[in-house]
Amino acid sequence: MDTRMQLAMTCYNPEFEKLKPKYLEELPEKLKLYSQFLGKRPWFAGDKITFVDFLAYDVLDQNRIFEPGCLDAFPNLKDFMSRFEVMPLSSILSDAPCSFLSFKMLS
Repeated sequence: MDTRMQLAMTCYNPEFEKLKPKYLEELPEKLKLYSQFLGKRPWFAGDKITFVDFLAYDVLDQNRIFEPGCLDAFPNLKDFMSRFEVMPLSSILSDAPCSFLSFKMLS
C-alpha cells in the first residue's frame, strides 16, 4: 500500500505541483515491481481472483487516472486491468472463497 499512500500524500499536499514531478519520475519503478510480481499469471495470487487483485486494481487504476499512460510500458498490467474490468461480478463471486462472500454479504 506504499504506492497508494504516496499518491495520496502527493495529491493532498499543499505543495502538490512541486511534488508531482518527483512522484511521476519514481512511478515507473514502482509499477515495474507490480509487473514483475504479476509476471505471466492472470491474477496476482495465481490462477483465481482474490482480494489482492481488488487492492492491486484499485492502486493501479488510481495511478492510471493520475497519469493516463503510466501502464503503457507494462503490457501484463494493462492485460490485468482489462481482465478485471470485463469480468462479470457473478463470475468473481462464484470463484471467491466463502470468507470473501461472507464479508460481501455483511457489508
